[in-house]
Amino acid sequence: MRLYNALVSTRRIYNMLRFLTRLPLAAAILLMSACASFLPQGGSDALQDSLNDVQHWQVRGKMSVITPDDSATGYMDWKQNQREFDLYIAGPLGQGATRLTGDKRSAALTLPGWDEPRHAESPEELMLLYLGWNFPVSDIRYWVKGQASPNGNANTEYDESGLLSRMEQYGWTITYKRYSNQNGYWLPGLVKVSGHDFRFTFSIREWTLHD
Repeated sequence: MRLYNALVSTRRIYNMLRFLTRLPLAAAILLMSACASFLPQGGSDALQDSLNDVQHWQVRGKMSVITPDDSATGYMDWKQNQREFDLYIAGPLGQGATRLTGDKRSAALTLPGWDEPRHAESPEELMLLYLGWNFPVSDIRYWVKGQASPNGNANTEYDESGLLSRMEQYGWTITYKRYSNQNGYWLPGLVKVSGHDFRFTFSIREWTLHD
């Protein structure tokens, strides 16, 4: 009987040791599975296609611009719904606020000290005429999401997760960092646009997506 009990006890110890030795491997597998669920899935094509669904959004953060003659930084609040946009910039001119609104048919710009906004057929025309900025609003609304503008060809580079890391389009170079998952969509937190003697930096603090 003593021999039997000893054998049973030895067997139990052996089984426990086997269980304990397998714990680190199981934990590692679980940890890897959990980490994978927080990484982009599907590859670059699927990730790019998903951005077509992001049509109604808002970003808040900081916008910086360097021109051939000056540099400025201010608070940014950009609302976009399809082709309608409302871009509010506070502080970059050293006083007051700038507001650019419009849609595919027209645009309006309001600068500090103006009683009435100025109007034009495109936002690019207004920004160049009154601020001296070569600011491609119609394309940046795509670029800020980490997506090429559908209006022309682009040279793109992607990271190992399939996220856009660098792009060249229309003589502009756009780089991306600090992606995060926003309601199932992977969107950048830092976008730098340079070209045509201008540099724009969008440091996005908050993304809001609407249905």
